Amino acid sequence: MRCVNVSNLKPGDVLGRSIYDNNGRALLVEKTVLTQNYIQRLREHWVVSVYIDDPKCSLGGEDIISQHTRHGAIKTLREIATDISQTSLTSKQDYGQRVSLLVEDIIEELLSRKNSLINVIDLKDYDNYTYAHSVNVTVLSVVTGISLGLEYSRLKSLGMGALLHDVGKIFVPLEVLNKPGKLTTEEFTQIKMHPEQGYAKVKEEDILDAPGRAIILQHHEKLDGSGYPGNRKGKDIHDLAKIVAVADVYDALTSDRPYRVRWAPAQGLEYIYTIAGSHLDIDIVAKFVRNIAPFPLGSLVECSNGMTGYVIENEINPHRPILQVGDKNVDLKTELNITITNIVS
Repeated sequence: MRCVNVSNLKPGDVLGRSIYDNNGRALLVEKTVLTQNYIQRLREHWVVSVYIDDPKCSLGGEDIISQHTRHGAIKTLREIATDISQTSLTSKQDYGQRVSLLVEDIIEELLSRKNSLINVIDLKDYDNYTYAHSVNVTVLSVVTGISLGLEYSRLKSLGMGALLHDVGKIFVPLEVLNKPGKLTTEEFTQIKMHPEQGYAKVKEEDILDAPGRAIILQHHEKLDGSGYPGNRKGKDIHDLAKIVAVADVYDALTSDRPYRVRWAPAQGLEYIYTIAGSHLDIDIVAKFVRNIAPFPLGSLVECSNGMTGYVIENEINPHRPILQVGDKNVDLKTELNITITNIVS
C-alpha cells in the first residue's frame, strides 16, 4: 500500500483505505477498483491523496485518530458553527460537554498510539478545510502538549481551545476565506477580526475555560509583536496559544488551498524552523518537529543518485528513512552518500 496524489490516480488502481467525507459517510470503501468516475468524485470532494494497494510497496497504515472520533469532531464543529452564525447557541451546555468528551477521546487515542511519528499525509483526506483543519490542529497541538509533559487538565484546555480556535471564521464571508487571489486590505482586515469575534462568542456562551478562550484570541500573535489582534509579544502570549500557533501554521502550509498548492512535510518543517524565535516559540517548535515525519510512510521520494523509492520505515531516523526500491530495501542511515532531494508523491 502506498500514498498517491489524486491527480496521479489511474483507472484500475485499487483503494487501500476507505475514504470518508466530512459527514462521516464513505465516499469509497477499501478494495474499490477505481474508475474515471470514482477518481472525478474524489476530486469534487477535494480529496488530495489516497492509499492504494501496490505489491511493490509493503506498507501498512494506521489512523492517527479513529475515523469515529474524527467525524464526531467535524460534525460537532459544523453544528456549533451553524448555531453561532445565528443569534445564539441553542444548547451551549451540551456543546461544551460534547467538545470536552471529544477532546478526551483524542487525548486518549494519542496517548495510546504505538508509533511516535505523525505522518501528516494521514490528516488530509477530508473535503472541508475549515473543520478538518481545526481537527488537525487539535491533534498536532495535543501531541506537542504530550511531548512538553503537560498535565491532563492542561491538555484538555489545549485540545478544546485548539478545536475551536478558528470558530470566529464563521463571521468571515466564504468568498473572502476561499479567495484564490491576493486579499485586499479590507478583506485581510475582515480575516484578522476572527480571533476577537470567536473569543467574544465563546466567552458569551461560556463554552471554554480561560486558557481555551486565550487560545482563540491569541493563536495569531507572534513573539516579536507583529501578529494580531493585539500585537502581543513574548510572555504576553498565553503558553497554550503558542502551541496552537505552531500547529496552525504547519497544518495550513501542508494543506491545499484555493490560492496555493500545499507544501511537502519536509518543506513545512523547514519553514517552521526559520520562524522559530521570531514568530514562534523555539522550545515548542523543537518539540513539535520531533513528532512529525518529514518523509511520511508510503510517500515516493527521489534521491540524489536519481533513485526513487517508497518510504517504508521512518521511526528510527526520520530524516534518513528506509526506502523500498524495486525488490530491495535501501537504508539511508547506512547509505550516507545518498540524500533525499524531493517528494514525488
